[in-house]
Amino acid sequence: MEIRAIASGNDVAEARTEAELTAFLTLLRADMANTPPSAVNAAIFATRILAFLDLAAITRTYLEYSSGDLLTIMVNAFQQHLDASTNGAATWAICLDAFEGLGQIPLMTVHKSKGLEYDTIVFVGLDDRAWWAHTPGNPEGLATFFVALSRAKQRAIFAFCQERGQRRRVAELFQLLTDAGVPEIAI
Repeated sequence: MEIRAIASGNDVAEARTEAELTAFLTLLRADMANTPPSAVNAAIFATRILAFLDLAAITRTYLEYSSGDLLTIMVNAFQQHLDASTNGAATWAICLDAFEGLGQIPLMTVHKSKGLEYDTIVFVGLDDRAWWAHTPGNPEGLATFFVALSRAKQRAIFAFCQERGQRRRVAELFQLLTDAGVPEIAI
C-alpha cells in the first residue's frame, strides 16, 4: 500500500491493489511451476517482480533510496542472490528455500544482529584486527561487545586465531569473559 501510495482507509484502492497483487502472484506461481529453475529463468522472474514493484515508486516512497545508488545495489544483490540460489535446485521451492536461507546459518555483523536472538552464536574474530577501532575503556566498544554477547539465548562461542591477530586492544573483553568463568579452549 505504501509503494502504491494508497491512503489508509481508502477501501476501494486497497481492494484494487490487493487484487493486483493476488493476480500477479497467481500468474507468477503458475509460470514458475511450468519453468525449471535456471539462471536465465531467475533473471526473467526477477525482472517481472521488480517491474511489478515499480522501482520508481520505491524511490519515491523510501527516502534511503531517493539519492545515491543504494537501490541499484539492492536490486543487483537481489538478482545475483536469486541467480545463485538456482544452482543445483531441482524445483523453485528448493531455490526459494536457498534464497531465504532455510537450513543455513546466518552470518552478520554485530550491528545487524541487534534485536535478534539465537540459541547459539559464534563470534568470529575477537582480536585486534577485527576490532581495530576498539580502545580499552571505550564505552561504545563495550556496548557493541555486549550486543554481540546478548544475542545468545543459551551459549556464545568467541573465536580467536592466534595467527590472525593479537589481543592487546581487546584484552579487557577477554578479561570480562575470564572473570565470568568462560573457559578458553585451544583447538
